Amino acid sequence: MRRIKCIFLFFVVVIVTILSSPDHGKGVIYIDINSPQVRKFYLALPGIEGFGSTPPEIRREMEETLLQDLTISDLFYLIEREKMPQGGAYITEGNVDYKAWVDAGAEFLLSVGLKAEGERVSADFRLFDVVQHIYIAGKRYRGTQEGVRDMVHRMVDEIIRQLTGEQGIFQTKIAFITDGTGNKEISLMDVDGFNIQPVTQNGSINISPAWHPDGKSLLFTCFRRRNPDLYQIFLSTTSDILLSNARGLNAAPAWSPDGKRIALMMSGDENTEIYLVDSRGKNPLRLTRSWDNKASPAWSPDGKQIAFVADRSRNPQIYIMDLPTGKIRRLTYEGNYNCSPAWSPKGDKIAFAGQVGGVFHIFTIRPDGTGLKRLTKKGNNEHPSWAPNGRHIVFTSKIGGRLGGNADLYIMTADGGGSWRVTNSLPNETEPAWSPWLQ
Repeated sequence: MRRIKCIFLFFVVVIVTILSSPDHGKGVIYIDINSPQVRKFYLALPGIEGFGSTPPEIRREMEETLLQDLTISDLFYLIEREKMPQGGAYITEGNVDYKAWVDAGAEFLLSVGLKAEGERVSADFRLFDVVQHIYIAGKRYRGTQEGVRDMVHRMVDEIIRQLTGEQGIFQTKIAFITDGTGNKEISLMDVDGFNIQPVTQNGSINISPAWHPDGKSLLFTCFRRRNPDLYQIFLSTTSDILLSNARGLNAAPAWSPDGKRIALMMSGDENTEIYLVDSRGKNPLRLTRSWDNKASPAWSPDGKQIAFVADRSRNPQIYIMDLPTGKIRRLTYEGNYNCSPAWSPKGDKIAFAGQVGGVFHIFTIRPDGTGLKRLTKKGNNEHPSWAPNGRHIVFTSKIGGRLGGNADLYIMTADGGGSWRVTNSLPNETEPAWSPWLQ
């Protein structure tokens, strides 16, 4: 069943009480996600306790969302509830039987309470390191019933911050293309596939969404003037402006990390080339000059290099241009069709789609050409896009392979963990673009 929540549903979640002592866990990194070998930790999550006359469906929605977010985070093994001590109930800092939880196999304990009265909802969590007998942190949130999922996303992001010292991804957004209206339109959704919101509704063909570094607008290519022109749309108003309407292609845009320049593919003499334009779409600067076609520019995080696709070897391969010198070097050599490069936010890897046996799979490779790794194992997989934490990738997949199946969006970790399908509907969802940090 398609998971949609309307954009007009009002919800505000406010962190109103910080329950943890300011000294508990301060500055402590419990999970080092930058370690070369990050292992999963054993987390006990008792059933969410519903207080008062809390409707069971609200508790169920919160629990399902919490479990999905924790699963996608890929940081935990969840302890079976049948093995939980203390009745598997709501636990506060004053009544933790630490030894019993350790004996049950837990390393961390997460306890969540919920109270719903009318439209108002409040929830809080307590997080414990049961091995070291430490109460790490807790917070309370208030909002509306329609905002329960958003409340959980904020909660999980805070839990991840407390344990890793880094931001969680569950308050970011994913832009994508859907053909549910019969046209190709751009929509936004939460990381878990819910809260789908239309961005374009112009009845034309809209492709290649690309986020501005501030997360407030998207670049995209649209055919509504009978030419593939470049537009910028502002998410707060859904108003757009025309940036480039040069004859021929104005496609596959990508903002520079500082938001001052846009790389895109434009029509050259008899082929396509990579150009730079300024933030207003003006002052085009041609970067490449050769007989072959180029496509899909992707900036390095430091703004000094651009990866792109070219068919100068008679088959599409990925190349890297060094902007200060203009030198170009070939990155991929294995496979006869490699495309859609996406540079990781940490700069250490480039994800791309490569053809194997007639279908595409997602690979990563280091910018120096070493460390090639295939991440997907089945289906037809394209259009990788990195989460801002550099630990997750969203991509398009047709599990039916090249002969059939609708395209859905999946999320996996940067080492191929998962994957988790986050859309499941009859329309095709393609070309995902993960937002920068929005908080």
